[in-house]
Amino acid sequence: MIRIYFIVGVSAMIFGAYFYGVNITNAKCDKKYLQNNLQNIEQMQQKQRVIHDKVYKTGVGDIRRILRDKYTIADQGDL
Repeated sequence: MIRIYFIVGVSAMIFGAYFYGVNITNAKCDKKYLQNNLQNIEQMQQKQRVIHDKVYKTGVGDIRRILRDKYTIADQGDL
């Protein structure tokens, strides 16, 4: 009877160690995924900040000049 209890106890310890290892591995994977996600978010925010800086530093006169140069009809004498 003691042998059966010993075998059951050792088996329970092995299964417990297995599930403990699986839990640790999942936690490490989640941590790595979250760190990569955080880095991607920080990179996107830096790009967005650069875009906002360019937009806010551009004056209204400059925007008007760019739009007028791009979208006005330059020459109507050919008609």
